[in-house]
Amino acid sequence: MTTQHIIPPAQIESQLLKIWEGLAKENKMRACLFNLIVFNKLSGRTDYFRNIVQKVLEKYPCRVIFISSDPDSSQNYLKTAVSVVTPPNGSDLIACDYIDIGVAGPLLARVPFVLLPHIIPDLPVSLLWAEDCSEPHPLFEPLSKLANRIIFDSESAESLLAFSQKVLKIKKETNLDIADLNWARIEGWRELVFSTFSPKDLQGHLQEISKVEISYNSQETEFFCHLKIQAMYLLAWISSRLGWKFKRASKNLHFDFDQTEAQIYSAIWQKLGPGTVISINIETKSGYSFHCARIPKEYHRVSIQIASKEKCELPYQFVLGQTATGQSLVKEIITQGTSAHYLEMLETLNSLDRDQLC
Repeated sequence: MTTQHIIPPAQIESQLLKIWEGLAKENKMRACLFNLIVFNKLSGRTDYFRNIVQKVLEKYPCRVIFISSDPDSSQNYLKTAVSVVTPPNGSDLIACDYIDIGVAGPLLARVPFVLLPHIIPDLPVSLLWAEDCSEPHPLFEPLSKLANRIIFDSESAESLLAFSQKVLKIKKETNLDIADLNWARIEGWRELVFSTFSPKDLQGHLQEISKVEISYNSQETEFFCHLKIQAMYLLAWISSRLGWKFKRASKNLHFDFDQTEAQIYSAIWQKLGPGTVISINIETKSGYSFHCARIPKEYHRVSIQIASKEKCELPYQFVLGQTATGQSLVKEIITQGTSAHYLEMLETLNSLDRDQLC
């Protein structure tokens, strides 16, 4: 990364040009596949979202416009800075423009006008909205109008029910592609469930499921405290795919369906990401059990054991590949379209969380 230059908004492009002129002798190639706008309120999570941007840049060069608002500031300000970033672990010959916008107070209203001239035309625009979309914000509508794709992080939602209803409303009223980082975080588990029941001799067990247990890591951090979401997403996805009819839920996260019951419970794994799914156990009416749990010393590997009343098969392992490296988050940001499974999961979640358990 080149030195960050703090400059007035009117000098953004001219300062970037000067930086590139200085890099001419290094044979750097200015690369950009799309525009990535990030909006967040300044907090300890800001660095987390910067790290996500770095992971995106490793695979897909883009122009980054990173907006940080400070609602607690006693002063009004609008500051801009520019730099050129070489994607980490990427080619040293490729570099990308990085524009920072810091803002507080009524100057927030100027942000869309400041960033608009710096969106590269004819390239897609992805907006990573790192705040609770169910809460009104003056920048959400103007920024979303600039985007082809909006990526949410439901971790920021105070009410998962309100979040899911808002996302479904946005999808219904706009043509925007929609993504969700927590949906990406359970990608490995969705793939695991699918692959476990893919063999033809096991597919019939899906219609016989009588009980599901899902555990998640309840180890809180300063920046992650809504820890039930990934487990709720996984249960809602399974329920929506199998067409279960929801009946009732209790505060201890026990769910009754027409012919199935489910329980979400917590455990603490110190070195595992907060809210991360630890295990899923599935039992059937005919006595089969499918036990899938992370291996304690190899967190990104899951041991799968299938048993029946007559026999217990040897366990085998499943690697939570892209989830382990963070690339599932990257894919959620750059992929086109909206997952039909995701939207159906949100519809189901409206029933499961109608008492706002999460």
